[in-house]
Parts: sequence; structure tokens; C-alpha cells
Amino acid sequence: MSKQKVDVEGILNTLSSMRARIPMLANVPAKPPANETTAMGSFVPGDEEAMEAFEMETLAEALESFADELGESIEMARQKALEKALEIYYAAEKLSKDPEHANLIPLVEQMREVYRRDFGTDIPER
Repeated sequence: MSKQKVDVEGILNTLSSMRARIPMLANVPAKPPANETTAMGSFVPGDEEAMEAFEMETLAEALESFADELGESIEMARQKALEKALEIYYAAEKLSKDPEHANLIPLVEQMREVYRRDFGTDIPER
């Protein structure tokens, strides 16, 4: 039984297309693979098995690079969301001290509890 050939070029094109649709990655050049070396010289194609191994290695590096970039993008988005949430908390906390906005006290307390649960510490003072 012959094995099905992997469409490496198609997968790489799909990765490129997906990368272009992710806002935090779209305007940033792709990172070169971590093990890239300028001493590689020029590629000389060998037999079909060597070509397939080279294509699979290229694909693996591209997938790993994409996964790393995606992880960094998610972490940056998470950090921005946390910063915005803290801004909201600080504003709500300030407003809750005014009797006119006493209805915010339970929400501020709930935000404190959630932060303490998720981070194991109190919300830092501003």
C-alpha cells in the first residue's frame, strides 16, 4: 500500500493565510526557525525520500514557529485584557466609595474575589 503524499506547499500556504488573519500577527514578519543557520549552504536535492524528509522538516518547523507566534499573541492579548480589567476595577472601586454609587460595592468585592482566586493574591494598589 503506497502512502499518500502530504501537500506541504498547500499546508504552508494555509498557515500563511491563517497567520495573515490573526490581528496581532498580520503586520509582524514571521520569525525564522530557531535552528536556522546561514552556514547551511545551498540545498541540493537528493532522492525522493530525502526530499520528503526535507519537506516534512520544513513543515514541522513552520508549524512550530506558528504555534510559538500564536502562543505569544494569545499571551499579549491576555495581558492587554487584564490591564483593561484592572482599569475597570480601579474606576469601579473609586466610584463605589461615593454613596451615590454604593450599588458597585458588591461588584468590586466580587472582582476582588475572582482576582484572588485566579492569581492567589490581592489586586495590586494603583
